[in-house]
Amino acid sequence: MQVDANGCPLDRDGDGVPDYQDRCPNRPGPASNKGCPEIKAEARKVLNEATRYINFEFNKARLLPSSYPKLQELVRIMNEYPDYSLSIAGHTDNVGADDYNLRLSYDRAAAARTYMLSQGLAPERIESRGYGETKPIATNATKAGQALNRRVDFDPFLPGDPNPAETKYGPAPTISELQKTPTGRPSAGKAPVKKAPAKKAPAKRK
Repeated sequence: MQVDANGCPLDRDGDGVPDYQDRCPNRPGPASNKGCPEIKAEARKVLNEATRYINFEFNKARLLPSSYPKLQELVRIMNEYPDYSLSIAGHTDNVGADDYNLRLSYDRAAAARTYMLSQGLAPERIESRGYGETKPIATNATKAGQALNRRVDFDPFLPGDPNPAETKYGPAPTISELQKTPTGRPSAGKAPVKKAPAKKAPAKRK
């Protein structure tokens, strides 16, 4: 533990939280937030509502250009709070195969992350994952409900804290065992190979 000239624990940002306990020793913040600046209510509102403005081409992980302004706004907020990381979680409705939806949700979250990286954010500050159709927030029995379930969530967190998506939804399903095809859709599996009939041994001459 470092100490100052008076033998007291060093507190570089003067926030009352000694550096050895301070997650953000260069920027003042309350002890209740581990010595880090708290994200303002207005910025949190933008993060919470961003999901409504992030849209993709139908059945694809390609962002629509209308999504760019909101993602740029999220980048601005992350630059304003450099001590925070960002969790991005993708979700789908229940139309289509489970495993295809899972991959699509991963790819859409990754597409949002890639765009934010292109705007200058460091890769270690953004985590992305997908939950497919497993975590709906509305009924899938209506078009309106399905539209709400097709979403990408954005949640800031301090490094060392649990990922907010995992806190809300649990561990993300794995796609490591999915069968991959050039189209990205899981294949239905190969048809069993028919074995050729065994050749009969030549009959012995009598």
